[in-house]
Amino acid sequence: MDKERIVSSTQEQASSAWVGWLNQIRLNELFEKLSTQNGNLAEAMASMDDAMKSINNLIITNRGGGRGIHGFIAEVAETGLENAKSHLHGGPDVCEWINDNGAVDLRRGNTPIQMKFVQSEYSLKAVSTHLKLYSDFISKNGVYQIPKDYYDTVKRLYGMSQQEASRLTRNGDGPSYSDWKMVQEFFASSNVDINDLEPSEFEYAQVQKNAIGKTMADKRVELQHEDERIRERAYRESRPTFSEGAKASAVAAALEGASTFALSVKRRLSADRHIGDITQKEWIEIAEESGMGLVKGGVRGGATYFMNNFTATPAAVASAMVTASFGMADRAYRFRSGQIDEMVFIEESEMVCLDAAVSAAAGFAGQTLIPIPVVGALVGNIVGTTAYELGKDVLRRNEQSLLSRYAEEQEALAAELADEYTECITHLNRGMARYIDVLGRAFSPDIDVAFMGSVELATFVGVPGREILKNKNDVDDFFLS
Repeated sequence: MDKERIVSSTQEQASSAWVGWLNQIRLNELFEKLSTQNGNLAEAMASMDDAMKSINNLIITNRGGGRGIHGFIAEVAETGLENAKSHLHGGPDVCEWINDNGAVDLRRGNTPIQMKFVQSEYSLKAVSTHLKLYSDFISKNGVYQIPKDYYDTVKRLYGMSQQEASRLTRNGDGPSYSDWKMVQEFFASSNVDINDLEPSEFEYAQVQKNAIGKTMADKRVELQHEDERIRERAYRESRPTFSEGAKASAVAAALEGASTFALSVKRRLSADRHIGDITQKEWIEIAEESGMGLVKGGVRGGATYFMNNFTATPAAVASAMVTASFGMADRAYRFRSGQIDEMVFIEESEMVCLDAAVSAAAGFAGQTLIPIPVVGALVGNIVGTTAYELGKDVLRRNEQSLLSRYAEEQEALAAELADEYTECITHLNRGMARYIDVLGRAFSPDIDVAFMGSVELATFVGVPGREILKNKNDVDDFFLS
């Protein structure tokens, strides 16, 4: 049994199993993320559904009347959308609707929020009015939230110089110079800082009762698009990388180099020969063999990683293909250099491929039967390869016995055929001698001798007796009658 072959095959399958395990880890993480994201999306949509139910109830009861209902709609919509965004990323509810007509409309963690959706003065006058009633609102970390489009305009005017503002002209819904003065006076006369304001998720027109249905539907679409981006990001993160491939090559090179070194040293040891007895020349040979093992291991790791990740080839099969390629390359070199003939090249190539196939099948079967990463492949390869090597030994012994028996039978048959051949040649020589003798008499110059010789020749070659002219009377009867 070729124990070195078993050790080498096990090491090769260890490298391939490790590469396959790396790939499986990434795939498992991707499947887990996608499965989790399914739940995240469902929770996000449920948050939007709950918000829409509450909004419909507000519209039915007409809470706040014709002039104030959109404010309550904005509060519910803001709560539902912020929570939906958090759920989409796997987070909890982040926003709570207080719904008590008090100083705080929403609470985001420890941050109280007062929403002001008032059309005049970009909601800033409503902020001032609320701050007069609740003067400690900002000091308690409170934040005022105004429509997104209003906030963008206020922030722009807040940072604009008077020279720039003087060039403003009201075109349609655009701000004017008087708007700029109003914003500047608001921040100069109040205790409100620009950082005490924040934009809502919605614009003023989007939370009106005749528009909120479409607005929430559009926000659901935006959430679905964000969900797709999250899934795409998870997929990109799960893809194989060059650094991971380099790591696989390095580990495979180290494993194969170490196993080659150990086998090279073991090959030069015996019961009466120890490591200290190894010569300098032998150490050089060991170093060369180990270096080649490093190179082969690196190639094996990189090739296995590439095929396993980009061609959907199982790691065990990929490693077997690399092993077979190395073996075929070696036999091809020896054949081209005249070290082996064509028949030996074919036979050894077949055995190389068969050995690699057995190793791959055993490793694959072991990983299937023992679903423990790497361990299953190693156990399967050791058991399968050992059984295969033992089977080869039995077959080899049977083959030698068969060939020996076949050789003996061939020798006996050759002797028997030689005797028959000698007997046949002797018989043929006798027959030929008699034939020449009869032929000589048949063509004798003496007509009487020739006549009798021709009768004898005809009888000798098998002419029927009734057709042979044996005397003068038979000749006369044949020609005259």
